[in-house]
Amino acid sequence: MYLWTRELIRKIRRPIYVVLSVIFALNALIFSSGLELKLIPSAKAGELPTESAPLPPPVQDAIAFIDPYIDEALALIESDRQQHSSVSFDYEPKLLYDSLSLKEKAMYDEMLSNAQHLIPYSYTAKQYGYEGMDMALNVYGAIKTDYPEIENYFMLYEVNEDNRTIALEARYFMPRGKGLQMADPAMLRQELQRFDAVSNRIIERMPDGFSTYDKYRYLAAVISLITSYDYEKTEGWQIGTAYGSILGGHSICQGYSRGFLYLCQKANLWCKTVEGISGGNASHMWNIVKLDSGTYYLDITWSDEFGLPGSRGWNSCFMLTQDELLMDHEITDGTVATGTSLYLVDNPQ
Repeated sequence: MYLWTRELIRKIRRPIYVVLSVIFALNALIFSSGLELKLIPSAKAGELPTESAPLPPPVQDAIAFIDPYIDEALALIESDRQQHSSVSFDYEPKLLYDSLSLKEKAMYDEMLSNAQHLIPYSYTAKQYGYEGMDMALNVYGAIKTDYPEIENYFMLYEVNEDNRTIALEARYFMPRGKGLQMADPAMLRQELQRFDAVSNRIIERMPDGFSTYDKYRYLAAVISLITSYDYEKTEGWQIGTAYGSILGGHSICQGYSRGFLYLCQKANLWCKTVEGISGGNASHMWNIVKLDSGTYYLDITWSDEFGLPGSRGWNSCFMLTQDELLMDHEITDGTVATGTSLYLVDNPQ
């Protein structure tokens, strides 16, 4: 019952973003040849190039795109500061890499390096056998989990012949593309720079003085303002990736939660994804975060469905205890939240 209300609010709220989106889309067509595949590293405020070293076009585009969303999120937090948890807990990477065999780790290192440098390659049944290709798929799954940004543009594509898989081929595609056709390397490099610059800008502008609660709320609000749920699933590969929720503007639950996880990684904030069921028997994904009073769930997908950031509906799915979440979610991966209730919420369902 909230779908038409949410869309109407978004249409009223964002006339200025239509202009910005057009500018962003036009600039995406302009790229320089010969760019090195070197993503813009994370930087603190004040470490960006000075006037004597102009920002490259992808970074200029990124700032023009993301700053209005950041401004809106910051205004929201500043108008309603919360002091829950003065302690921030570091991100704790539990890489699937650590659980792999030595042979799998060697393949992992090679595959990750190839993907980061857009190097074409394939694993063939003739060369590696089907056991080797199964191992490659397992390693590929581990890399996607450990590095959410990799799945924005890379996959192992099954090459079939006579109804048999004869090879696994590296495919590098445009994150916003609706198909998995091979991307032009120069254009892809620029889009990866743009994504990295947008993500860095979000983290750079997060005030150090925010409580841990408000840092999580800020990151969730930015994602909620940027992206909309793709009910028809017409926006291609991006909807299940961090790119979709941070830059692409269209996501499903996996995109929301993977994007939030990625921003928490960059901000060094404790975070994990949680898998389960909601809305009947629909598979679902959300996040769990950590305050000094314990761990809590936040479901940005549902928050975004129930209202704008800061509204009662949006807050109804933010920082939930185990009991509060289990009222309308089912956890299937064994995750348990340890926090006690921070406030009473009324679910608008």
